[in-house]
Amino acid sequence: MRLGDILAQAGLITPDQLKEALQRQKSMGKRLGKVLVEMGLATEERIASTLANQMNIEFLDLNHVTIPAEILTTIPEGIVRSHNLIPVQLNGNRLKITMTDPLDVFIIDEINHQTGFEIDPVISPESQIEAAIRNYFGTSENLKAAVDTLSAEKRDPFMHLDEQFFNTFDLGSEEVSVPIINLVNTIIQQAVADKASDIHIEPDEEFLRIRYRIDGLLSELMKAPKNIQGELLSRLKIMAHMDISEKRLPQDGRIKVKVRDTAIDLRVSSLPTVFGEKIVIRILDKSRLQLSLEQVGFDEELLALFKQLSRSPNGIILMTGPTGSGKTSTLYAAINFIKSGNINITTAEDPVEYQFAGINQVQVRSEIGLSFARILRSVLRQDPNVILIGEIRDFETAQIAIEAALTGHLVFSTLHTNDAASAITRLVEMGTEPYLAASAIVGVGAQRLVRKICPACRMQIVPTKQVFDEISRYKIDFQKLSIGSGCLTCRRSGYIGRTAIHEIMTVNDEIHSLILQSASARTIRQAAIAHGMRTMREDGFRKAVKGITTAEEVFRITHRDDAEPSRITKTPEKV
Repeated sequence: MRLGDILAQAGLITPDQLKEALQRQKSMGKRLGKVLVEMGLATEERIASTLANQMNIEFLDLNHVTIPAEILTTIPEGIVRSHNLIPVQLNGNRLKITMTDPLDVFIIDEINHQTGFEIDPVISPESQIEAAIRNYFGTSENLKAAVDTLSAEKRDPFMHLDEQFFNTFDLGSEEVSVPIINLVNTIIQQAVADKASDIHIEPDEEFLRIRYRIDGLLSELMKAPKNIQGELLSRLKIMAHMDISEKRLPQDGRIKVKVRDTAIDLRVSSLPTVFGEKIVIRILDKSRLQLSLEQVGFDEELLALFKQLSRSPNGIILMTGPTGSGKTSTLYAAINFIKSGNINITTAEDPVEYQFAGINQVQVRSEIGLSFARILRSVLRQDPNVILIGEIRDFETAQIAIEAALTGHLVFSTLHTNDAASAITRLVEMGTEPYLAASAIVGVGAQRLVRKICPACRMQIVPTKQVFDEISRYKIDFQKLSIGSGCLTCRRSGYIGRTAIHEIMTVNDEIHSLILQSASARTIRQAAIAHGMRTMREDGFRKAVKGITTAEEVFRITHRDDAEPSRITKTPEKV
């Protein structure tokens, strides 16, 4: 029987759900199990355990298994990686392997033929097998082979770089014969598979370090030989349409690639250092973009409040936070929430990170004088209802944004400040008149990203007195907290993925009055808290109590609230 029929027969999904999943599978080109998980119809664990029961085979949780090194060598690494399976035990002439699809009799026969062992297949969740392969086999053999080949060949850096390789970057196409191209492709493919947000290629005196940023923290992928540095950096600069002869000045570029039929944009930045150019690649994967406000990380109260702000007929809504805190993603989700055929939405961005149907997006190009301010002046003559400004950086942009808000437009934008209240004083410091800021701004949000506890190894602990006392300041009832003990799935870190913590400040009468008086950010913040604003630290602790993140993450990301939070028991004020 096929996987779908087995799951339907077991009652895990209905025949109608199976039919819909099969239709999606055709268009998405993914395995049925992945499609069912993405549709929210089943979890990997339920699929695997149901298959195990129906087929009368063993379900194996790899988080509780240690595989000896000699067992790992029984099957060639290429087969392990390409078919997502791993050997776990050898008993006489019988080799136990765990796989995501024990129905694949062809690969079972192939392993039997290559190894001479009788094969006993068992089943594990796909993410556990992928994590085990990373843990036991480390860096992809393709990546190691590409580095070794490139390092061994003392070649002219530009030899064999035919023009055909400069135009189309489909990383899933068959392997090309040029080692540098294989190396770059493999670095990018592995970064996407590991859900990295950035790739750092850093020259040192004796080697070339390659690191990935995963869930906000950098981890080292490998140290490559120094002699491949010139060729690797040149290949990336050619792909990004950067000047390969210019090594003294910083440059920016962009690459479009296709990985497993998914189109991904790469933003490339080079920086001259004493040991050569450092390159950082930002990975913009639209398939991972959270376009729903429900996915951003708001809890029910703050979600309702932010939705209400987003429906405002006019005014400015600001999101603040450091670079990489997800501000733009939250505003994209807000735009997606209010988008309809009845309103005209236009954006001014630097750069346009993701492209959306039904929205007019304009790219800032400072080299030709197309600044935020110049775009906004033109946008206001384009009959807009809603305007999204990538960032308010100067007085001119702030002034036009406020004028737009006061003349009946809804404006979304971002600022780099530490909290919501500081956004008001930042605009005033830029030169905005306090009475204009008070009249135009309807709400300010601030956010940070915290790592989420790995669900595969989540466990409860009794908090220390210091942690208990700090969380109790917010009148939150709890006895225990959750942590991740570390497993294969999360690379022993205890965390996998990230979510946002927020604070949302609405401009009520008291805050309006404080802005007119040019009050400090601290005074405005204390007034907002007194009227029920939930701070980022409180929001983080509430997520810690729910088992979403840890108290340690909240301590790492947020500052202690100066204002006494004991009265934060009110419902946040409605707009």
